Formats: sequence, structure tokens, C-alpha cells
Amino acid sequence: MPTSRTIDFRYAPPDRWTAICFPDDPHKSLVREDGALLYGFHDRTFDSWRFGRVLEFRLRSAQGPISIDQQTESAKIPVVVTTLTYPKATLTLHAFGHRDEQGRRTDVVLWTAKVHDDVDEFLTLFKIDAYELATVFTGRSYAPANAIFAAPHDRDIPAGDFFEKQSTYQVEDPNVSPPGPIAFVSSPQPLISAHPEGFRPCSSLGIEPVILRGGQEIGGAVIVPVDHEAYTKLDYAWAQQSLTETRRYWQDLPVPALTIQVPDAAVTDMIVACARNILQAREIKNGVPEFQVGPTIYRNLFVVDGHFLLECAQYLGYADEAFAGLDALLRRVRPNGAIAQMEFHRKETGIALATLVRQCELMGREDHLHELWPTIQNAIAYIESMREEAATLPEDAPNYRLLPDTYADGGIGGKRAEYTTVFWTLVGLKWIADSARRLGQSADADRAQVAFNDLMADFRRCFARDRRVLEDGTPYSPMWMSGSGAHHWITDYPLEVARHHHLRPQSGTWAINNAIYPGEIFGPDDPIVREQLALYDKIDDAEGTPAETGWLPYNCLWGYDASFSAHAWLYAGRPDKAVDYLYAFANHASPTRVWREEQSITDTDNRQICGDMPHNWASAEFIRLVRNLLVMERGETLALLPGLPAEWIYPGAVLTLEKTPTRFGPLTLRLHVHEDGRFEINVVTDPGWQRKPAAVSLHLPPGATVDGAGVTVSGAGVVSFPWQAEISLQGRFTM
Repeated sequence: MPTSRTIDFRYAPPDRWTAICFPDDPHKSLVREDGALLYGFHDRTFDSWRFGRVLEFRLRSAQGPISIDQQTESAKIPVVVTTLTYPKATLTLHAFGHRDEQGRRTDVVLWTAKVHDDVDEFLTLFKIDAYELATVFTGRSYAPANAIFAAPHDRDIPAGDFFEKQSTYQVEDPNVSPPGPIAFVSSPQPLISAHPEGFRPCSSLGIEPVILRGGQEIGGAVIVPVDHEAYTKLDYAWAQQSLTETRRYWQDLPVPALTIQVPDAAVTDMIVACARNILQAREIKNGVPEFQVGPTIYRNLFVVDGHFLLECAQYLGYADEAFAGLDALLRRVRPNGAIAQMEFHRKETGIALATLVRQCELMGREDHLHELWPTIQNAIAYIESMREEAATLPEDAPNYRLLPDTYADGGIGGKRAEYTTVFWTLVGLKWIADSARRLGQSADADRAQVAFNDLMADFRRCFARDRRVLEDGTPYSPMWMSGSGAHHWITDYPLEVARHHHLRPQSGTWAINNAIYPGEIFGPDDPIVREQLALYDKIDDAEGTPAETGWLPYNCLWGYDASFSAHAWLYAGRPDKAVDYLYAFANHASPTRVWREEQSITDTDNRQICGDMPHNWASAEFIRLVRNLLVMERGETLALLPGLPAEWIYPGAVLTLEKTPTRFGPLTLRLHVHEDGRFEINVVTDPGWQRKPAAVSLHLPPGATVDGAGVTVSGAGVVSFPWQAEISLQGRFTM
């Protein structure tokens, strides 16, 4: 396959967390980039985090590791393999989660230390540095111990007589009561006290050092009971068997449940890993599966993120779980009609309306909207009340007659006059108006349409007023209004705003991209769309995607913002940019195929970070972007292969998209390219699906021809034809 677009993780963030838990697992165990285990996330502020317990693994060496590499065993199996290469030896860690027949959760690290072949001999010491505030990790005594307990610091083992401790062969008495709950087990080697790295204030335990010659190795297991105290039978043999069981579990799990296979194996692997990460972050709450953004700071179903996560879950084949997500969403309904997780986040009502529409149309259950109509009517009334509130603002307020001051999100904090809430409110109104017409709710269709038209008119008035130009003359419109401050969080910041806190022209542009697509509130040729994409074209050179669009406005990237903007490019007829962004987006993941929300541009060495990891809105966006490059719903038109990368067209290429949900029913798409460049495209849909597309368009690359009388390819490479339940086309690609 051509390699002009490749996934090699060249922009992977330096700080990485990878999950080793199971689907719907309440225990979100994480592995750090160096193989350490992380437990008990705690955030002091949005910018200050720590973990309650950290277990670090290393070899004793005069120097630290000269390299650290990490990956999962496969895209589907979250066994995290970390290789720490030291000057004389290499330490390999296999970290994974295990769940037994009783549902008990245990984490395991299988470790191997191997002396390099060219080394004469090396005194090999594997050690664990264990961190937890006010906790000592110890056996029952100073004797070597396999079972290590987490003891309160005031219950540490008494120091005793120095001479006796050093001069006596110590043997642990198993009848002595443990000083605290079990922390972990080492097998087969017992552990003894050691120096912590850098003599830090933590517990350190290591095996008895062993002299190994070049090529020799030693190994063992560290076993962490996560939610139980049944540790007496946990040993090295158990750990090895548990690895076999964990592998089998993941191999047998349908991830994803519907096939998405593209002619780039690396992209297919990313899709599989994204699907797995989404399931690992999911959690059962009040009997309902909630597709959560991440395992730490964003461990929740947020209304904004949830719209895209639930849509993605449909694409992956988890339709029932996604549809059940509406129950979780409806638990956010408020007495004033708002549908909101966070009361200050007033755009959530518009997004929630869009989510109700999207989920019902993908399930073919628009009748369910009838059942929800009182909730929808109350939400429209809430939006109307926001408009009334804005009409009471002073006439010189920048958002007079638009929407009240509110929280923008996505790079613009605080409460201020801004446009992101306007965009999603417009989307919600548009989608509800369209649905109401289909359902025969003519009065509410008119009501929502009037609300949309009036808000759009006031938006265009304000947006034109706020239009500015860059130094080179490029026009743009900021997402915040004049007079609302330049600090990205604090609207009334009293000092000069430092560069790394200053809003940028592109700050908060995520929502306008969503409004372009999937919102479709602007036509692809609207000047607002053209100017937005021209701005993005100027700021995507550093690492292939737009820079400084999010919470970190100084030399940083918001990884999955690449998908928001790629969808806008695709909608506007630039699939080449969308594909470029897809690969750049993938290359900001770690080699374990997970993303941090935001990170510094690599060569700045600033090491800024923001947001969760694994961040599964990112996972959802990668899947959404691949799917929409292949099948894209544009109003009542179904577009096939609107963004097929040229690199995916080669002899022997096979593409399969199985029963992907659309508003026109589930669709299966298959493309096969033969050795001579001839191709076959087969499309199968549900003939009984009530809603049919008004038109179907097939997008082919330049030079492609299609067989058959009456079938023509336009100059833009588009074949248009009426909807049919089954479509089969043959032709030839120019390669």
C-alpha cells in the first residue's frame, strides 16, 4: 500500500495513560507510559491532578532507562507491554486486568529482566516504588514477604534492634496479623525493603539481587487485588493462567460488533482500539450503560460529548446500549425545561434535542419522539425563555436580543457573551423543526422554525458586526463577543493577560464546525463556512491539524478537534483536507492507540496537558470521521465514498462497512479492487425502512469509469442515481 499517509504516532504525547480494565468496569485501572500502575485519580483543580496510589517498576541501575517503548499486544487486547531498556539489561512488563468467575477484579504485571547478550554479568534487582499518602507498604515484618500490605504510616513495622535484624536470617510468621489491607503480591520472589528511587518519601521493595550473565533472565509477577482480599492463592502460575484467560476474553468479544474494515490495516486497528476504549470507559449507572468520556477527570456522560459518543456507539453495533443512553440523558431534564448536566452550560439543551432526533432516526424509532414530545416542547420553551432574557439586556450589550451570557466550553471559559451556544441552539431547533414536520406536528414545526429563523437572523447581525481580520488580511469572526475579556477562563481578569492565557482567533471554534456538520445550518458555500476553513488552513501546518483551538491557547493542539474541522472540510467539498486531518489526528495518539485531550506541539518541549486519557470523545471522533469518509448523510441525500483516500485504492484492496446505521436505515457497503484496477461496489439497505433518501451520490476519484448504459460520471467524479435497496456497480480505477 502507498505510504504517503501513514500512522506512526509521531506526535504522541509524553504523558500517557492506558486503560487495562474491562467493559463497564467500575475499576478504571491505568498504566502510565513507563509501565507504572495508577489508582485513585484526584483532581485538586482543572490543572492539578494526582493519583492516590502509584506502583512504579524498575531495575536498579546506575543510569535510568535509555529508552522506553510501550504498546498493547494488539488493537483488541489491552495487555500493555512496556519495555524499559537500561545500559546492561532490559525490563519488560506485561500489565493487564483480570476478572474471575466470581467477578473479582485483579490487576497483574508479569515482568522479565534480561541481561544484554554483550554484558559479562549484572547484579539484577527488580524493585517496586509504591506511593500513597500516609501509607507504608510492607509485609508482616522485615522478613522477605510475598504478600505486601498497605499499612497506615503509624502502624509501620517497629525498627527493632539493628544488629539483630542484620545478623539474623529473617522468616515471616504467617500467623502475625497483617498491618493493613492487602496491596499486592509478588511471586515467586519475596520482597525486601530497598532504597526508593531518589530516596523519595515512599515505600520501596525489591527482590533479592541475582547475578545474571549475558543472555540470562529472571521473571515474576506483581498481582494487585483491586476489590477483594482473596490473595492467598495468587501466585506466578495463577498470573500466567490469568493472562491466558484475559486474552481469550478479549479475543472472543465482538469489538466492534459491526465490521468496519478499510484498506489501511493501521486505520482498521485504530478503529478496533477506539471501540475497545469506549467500552472500557463505559459504566453502568442506575441500571443504564453510560458512555463516559474517560476514566479520570471526565468520568461522566456529558451532554455535548455524549451526543457523539452515542452516535458512534450506533456505528459500532451497540444500538440498544446507545438508545438506552437516552434514558441517561433524560435524567438531566430540569423543571425549567432545560436538558442539562451543568446548569451554566446552556447550549446543552440544543445538543440534547439533536441527540434525541439522531438516536431516534438511527433506530427507525421516530415514533419515540412522539412519546418525548412534551419534553421537547418544554425544551423549546426554555430556548424561547433564553431569547426573552437576552431581549432584556441593555441595548448596548453585544448579545442584546441574541442569547444571555453563558459558558462557551472548548477553549473559552467563564460566563460571557459568546457564539458556541448560539450554534448548538440553532442546530437543535433546526433538527426538531424537521422532525416535527415528518411527525405531523405542524404547529410545533412552525414554532421551532420561527425560533430558528429569528435566532439565525440575530446571529448573522451580531456575527457580521464582530468580523475581524488577521494581520495578513484574512477575515475571521471570534467565538466570543467584544467586551467579554481576553483571558480564556477569567472574563474580568484585572491584569494584562499573558500570552499562554490569551484567547486566539481560533479559540472555541469547535462548535461552528459542529454547526457546519453535522448541524448543516449553513450551506457549504456560505461565506461563514469559507472564512472558517480559510482560517484553519492557516493554522494547521505545525503538526497537520489546527493549532491553539482549545483550552491550551499557546503552542498546543486539541487532538480530536481535527475531526470537527475535517468534517467541515468534507462537507465543503475538500475530502483531501479531511483525509490529511484523519492521519494527523491518528498520529497524535500514543502507540497504545489512546489520546490525551490536548497537548503541546512536540518540538516546543512545553509538556502542557489538558483533559482525560484515554479520551473517548477522541475515540468516537476517529470512528465517526472514518465512517463519514465512506458514507455521509447530507440532509436527504446519501453520499457514498465522499472522502475515499487515494491510498486506499490499490490492487487487492477490500473495504467493508457492515450495516452502518443511517437515517435511511442500515447500510452495508463493500468495495473490492482487483489486480487489474477493476472494482466492484455493492450496497445493500433495508427495503422496508420508512425513510428513503431523495438521492444517492457515489463519489469516485479522477479518471474512474463506471460500466453500464446510462451511468455517467460527472467532471467532479460523482455518479448520481435514485435510491434502490441494492446497488451493484463495476468499473475501473486509474492506478
